[in-house]
Amino acid sequence: MRFGIACRDIVPPFRTKMYGYGARVDLYEDVNDRLTFTAIVLEEGNRRALLGAADLGTFPRLDELSSFMDQLGEIVGCPRDHIMLNCSHSHGAATVSDERYREWLYEKVREAVQEASENVNEGTLWYGEGKTSLPLNRRPERDGQVVNAPNPGGTVDDRMRLLVFRKPTGEIAALGMSVACHPVATGAQHLLTAEYPGAWRTAFSRAFGPDVTPFFLQGAGGDIRPRHVAEGDHWRAMKHAELPSMGRELLREMLKILLEANFKQIDNLTLVGKINRVEAPCQRLYTTREELELLRDRDGRFGSYAEKCLQHLNAGEEVPDRAEFHVQTLWLNRDFALIGLDSEPLHALGRVIEDSVAPRQALFLGYTNGCVGYAMDGKETERGGGTEIGTYLFRGWSGPPEPGLEKFLADAVVKESG
Repeated sequence: MRFGIACRDIVPPFRTKMYGYGARVDLYEDVNDRLTFTAIVLEEGNRRALLGAADLGTFPRLDELSSFMDQLGEIVGCPRDHIMLNCSHSHGAATVSDERYREWLYEKVREAVQEASENVNEGTLWYGEGKTSLPLNRRPERDGQVVNAPNPGGTVDDRMRLLVFRKPTGEIAALGMSVACHPVATGAQHLLTAEYPGAWRTAFSRAFGPDVTPFFLQGAGGDIRPRHVAEGDHWRAMKHAELPSMGRELLREMLKILLEANFKQIDNLTLVGKINRVEAPCQRLYTTREELELLRDRDGRFGSYAEKCLQHLNAGEEVPDRAEFHVQTLWLNRDFALIGLDSEPLHALGRVIEDSVAPRQALFLGYTNGCVGYAMDGKETERGGGTEIGTYLFRGWSGPPEPGLEKFLADAVVKESG
């Protein structure tokens, strides 16, 4: 196999809006740490694929992103279905909803992809995993309601997963770390930050030097926050000066895995990719004019949602009762796949999708090629509540997806590895 890696700084050179926290419209005041985009081009024979890792909340949704992915495919020499663009989901990043920043960002991404494509070299790829103490569940039940708060008794995906690229000499050229956890430690402050992924990369570079490239891939962290910001029954906003300690902690956990785990070589690459569209049925909570007109009088997102749905009825259409997602499967070889979903997946949903290729192995990534909103497994959908259940309000669906969304998505995973 051959691979090429290149990185670009994506801190906007002008003040712009920040991502996250609902309808946030804040402009950033300063830069705490670097935001980066890393391009990894994989090659075997005449086949190529691209994995992109970005310090962003999300890329635009796939219907808006497709033409840009086609451009990247022309640079790399691969079809769009072989391109995975994963976001760390940092809530301290700039937002791509700002058109000026988005166009500037796309040029930086093209530069990185061009450089990585032109500088592929022989090497090897290895996969290993271990444990991390980073994640804490954020969906406890209090007074019969599911709320966004620390939930020490809740389940998490506590795996730390590593993709290690080595030179023919065995030296590490690049290392990708994947965990499943929201990068929201610093809250809604006004400094641009890559959050804990950036703090880990800084610690990594101090240990390994500037010639080894660290990159971060976000898993299924839709219902998980860093345990470091749990304070009793609520979350605190960490000071930016505390981030380096999180980075060093993650580095120690990574080093333990690197030294002790049984790594598996990913060789004889097939590089078979496919993006499948999924339409999942939604609950029909609001479908009639009478229901929506009553809802319209409520403040905030419910009123905006009702207006959006009434526009469908006024046009002679029904309120949409199907939710659209895109599942991407990129088989690296016959035994190992990357699976991406354009949503904010809860960890149990991600595990079902990942396990759908068993006994072969997969690394599941959320926030890939855009983000529709939260994707909940059946158990959590039935529990309801929390911020996660409300995606339908922003998408204009008749209600949340019906319980069992994970099966629809798992069925869309391509099981053939080429």
